[in-house]
Amino acid sequence: MKGQRFTKVLILDVGNTSVDACLFEKNELIFLGKFAHEKVEELKGDYDKVYIASVKPSLNFTLMEVFKNADFITHECVPLRASFDTRKVGIDRLLNLYGALSFYSDNALVVSSGTALVLDALVDGVFEGGFISLGLSGKLRCLSERAELVPYINLEKVQEVFLGRDTKTALLGGIMKEAKSFIKAVLEELKTHYFKEFSLIITGGDGWLLEDLGTYDPLLLHKAILRIYKLL
Repeated sequence: MKGQRFTKVLILDVGNTSVDACLFEKNELIFLGKFAHEKVEELKGDYDKVYIASVKPSLNFTLMEVFKNADFITHECVPLRASFDTRKVGIDRLLNLYGALSFYSDNALVVSSGTALVLDALVDGVFEGGFISLGLSGKLRCLSERAELVPYINLEKVQEVFLGRDTKTALLGGIMKEAKSFIKAVLEELKTHYFKEFSLIITGGDGWLLEDLGTYDPLLLHKAILRIYKLL
């Protein structure tokens, strides 16, 4: 029920790779960590309410079994205007946009960096569309799997270089430059097309690698859910 005051609320962002869990208690949002899909039962506990946003349909039955009275966030739950039919848009994208609208700006480019690198545009509070490309970690993994002499390198922040001079700096530097150039280009196109300034809001599991471009909010989706139910 909207507006009802719960003492202890569990919020789950169920992504393609893992589950990001937060606890909202005593008016404080606490990040509990990332959990593998098969470890979700470790989060079972005594909660006043459980909210789940899932883009992993194959896990939903397990989630319903573990959290019997959980509310799954659907498209109808998110009070976000759009200029097109968003019924097939991922619920995570809508929630991130609603979070950006609620806490930052009605003109924003929202970047979610995780399994996918997603860019979505909010113009005068209306979702106008966006782009989806392979995420940073996925690009590294693909290169390693398809190129025999390219080792798998963990995604990490490296000092920006003009040109890479070893495999690690060439791979990480190339992927980061590609992502940042893409984001900056879309942002400039938005400014030119709409004659407006746009806030750049960054979230997602790998968003910390892009935080120098704008405002980084790793719990944007969780905050959006709390705002929908008037808990934050």
